[in-house]
Amino acid sequence: MFLSNRGSTVKLPRKAAIPQVLDRVHCRHANQRDLPVRNEGDRIIRAIQSIVSGRSCPFPLELVIVDDNSTDRACDQLLQAIERTANTRLVLRRLNSWSGIPFARNRGAELASYPIYFITDGNTLFLQNWDLPIWGHFERGRILAATILDVAFSFRGYGCQLTLPSIGVTWIPIAGAYGGYVPVVACTGTVIDRELFHRLGGYDETLPLYGAAEPEFSVRAWLSGYEIVNVPQLPIYYRFRPRREYDAFYDANRGVMLTNYLRFACYYLPENLLAKAYEYYHQWSQAEFNTAMSNLDASDVWIKRAALSGGLPLNFQSRSGSHCCEMK
Repeated sequence: MFLSNRGSTVKLPRKAAIPQVLDRVHCRHANQRDLPVRNEGDRIIRAIQSIVSGRSCPFPLELVIVDDNSTDRACDQLLQAIERTANTRLVLRRLNSWSGIPFARNRGAELASYPIYFITDGNTLFLQNWDLPIWGHFERGRILAATILDVAFSFRGYGCQLTLPSIGVTWIPIAGAYGGYVPVVACTGTVIDRELFHRLGGYDETLPLYGAAEPEFSVRAWLSGYEIVNVPQLPIYYRFRPRREYDAFYDANRGVMLTNYLRFACYYLPENLLAKAYEYYHQWSQAEFNTAMSNLDASDVWIKRAALSGGLPLNFQSRSGSHCCEMK
């Protein structure tokens, strides 16, 4: 669910207009189980109803839904679900094939016409007055990370931190850790200025389907000099995948995920940490590691590494300590 926001100023009482772009991406699992899935059925309807009805006032709202080749036809019912709500515009795009997280989210961003994006998932629920914390914390050079709550358990995630040497992510379990700054914002709840999203280049579509897109986008943002801040007062309920579904998706897509995380590592890690990442994933699966590295060596990954190294104002080694990377 990818939400965008409209309005020339970001001050709530002024009818500033948040376009909420629901990004209904198809992806059967999440490494941290924090990403959208396809075929959500009634959950996608409940999600947009909670967004529309949860506004503190009926400011203009744009819902952009990218249906990543779902088969349940649930999106056919979305317009009827919100047809009697004021100041709400629905934009729906259906993709012809499973395209994955980065591609689908970028297509949603292209369709969104309002100046503030709120990127989220189709299996979420928003609380009443969800927009008020945004008006209080939003700045054009800042990315906001919502607080993610499990619909079934007491878990809360206040953004994510990077883990080394895998360059994967884990949830931050304590509000205000690291002064409220976080290294990785989950797509489940990302608030970002429209211009900033496009200035950063959106999500990296060379990371296909699923894996590493969120942390790569986040690292690129803070190495470009922008801050990512968690907002504890902006909670979103999220339906995490049951363990059986999580494991099935992981097993079916581990090759893609391995390649994506290795590519991410090759983009940013200094040579000493990159060597440790290689060692980590080589121990994970030697055959899959060799295949992934063969694919990466035949790609543009080293050209991209050089471009990022020369084009970003900050480097990973100087910033990683202040952005709560955890060595495991």
